[in-house]
Amino acid sequence: MARILALTSRLPFPPTEGHQLRSWHLLRALASRHEVTLLSFRRLDDASDGSDALREVCRAVHEFPIPSEHSRIALAGALLRSQWGGTPYIATKYASHDLRDTLRRLARDADVVHFDMLPLFAHADCVPADVPIVLNAHNVEHQLLRKRIEIETRPWAKRFFAGQAERLRHFEQDACLRADAVLACSADDAAELRRMAPSTPVTVIPNGVDLDANRPASLPPGAPRQMVFVGQMGWFPNRDGVEWFMRDVLPRIVARRPDARFVVVGKSQGLEVPVEMSANVELAGFVPDLRPTVHDAGIYVVPLRAGSGTRLKVLEAMALGKAIVTTRIGSEGIALEEGVSARYADDADGFAAAVLALMEAPDEVERLGREARAQAERHYGWEAIGRDLLEVYARFAPPPAGA
Repeated sequence: MARILALTSRLPFPPTEGHQLRSWHLLRALASRHEVTLLSFRRLDDASDGSDALREVCRAVHEFPIPSEHSRIALAGALLRSQWGGTPYIATKYASHDLRDTLRRLARDADVVHFDMLPLFAHADCVPADVPIVLNAHNVEHQLLRKRIEIETRPWAKRFFAGQAERLRHFEQDACLRADAVLACSADDAAELRRMAPSTPVTVIPNGVDLDANRPASLPPGAPRQMVFVGQMGWFPNRDGVEWFMRDVLPRIVARRPDARFVVVGKSQGLEVPVEMSANVELAGFVPDLRPTVHDAGIYVVPLRAGSGTRLKVLEAMALGKAIVTTRIGSEGIALEEGVSARYADDADGFAAAVLALMEAPDEVERLGREARAQAERHYGWEAIGRDLLEVYARFAPPPAGA
């Protein structure tokens, strides 16, 4: 049994967002065999009851506020340091003297330190050199930022992100070089991470899905005309994809199918629905259980134009047996096959055509859903993924007494 010190950028329970799901299930897998102490930032919108469930899994839980969320001075300081120093803003926003003091104290007795998400690696200097570090890379962050720059339309934002891009690339490369092991979400991500740090072992630990909690259901009447997207709008790739879909794709669908409906599940803060599409769009907002809303839809759309890693929303759709229409980026790194278990399209005309074809073919909707569920069962159950994760950590576990 190893003593693992884990750091997360927000409380991983309850897992209401994609990266929380990965963090929570990996944490549970580690705690099933090792002693885990958690150091976690608490975001302003984190659930107040999350700590209790975490304490049932972890030996101890230490929580820290994110200073830049509570103080304009701290936020201004984080922005200035990201402009004039070598550390990107995604890391400077998590500056915390209290966390660093606690990390220094506890890392001395740890067998391994688990950094969940790249921004926290700014605190790696608090870990003694002889204590191994594992980096859980949810994305290849500098690639994600470069894709955002390509599609960003606001001039001030484009300039800011362009100024951050090279800092982020250097920061990410230094983190991978410093780590003793890196966990990647997909083979594509792993290849890029290995290019940055050829000497660091990189293991693909894919995202997963709870196969028992997410099961297919029969399509209700009217389902073929309904499309659904799941994701909160605070995450740029989600917002960009949904805005593109409503602006460029949905009008093409509605022109042929005036009864078509598009439901967006997740926090929709700041999302504006085009006036001409308002009768065809429903912003469901945050729902405690997304499954009934997803089951009501015949087609699950993933119109993402940016992102890396693997999208947990797609894995959930697969487990729920949905017919999926996605961009290449939207399903990158996921075992879906064009025409067999999903439909692919990267331009507005192609995306609309794929959706419209499925609306006219309920048998094909059901067939694609069955194939997607089968792929989820073959590759993405959290139990199997947890076993692969534990094999990585077995390298760092101390030998049994007397060995």
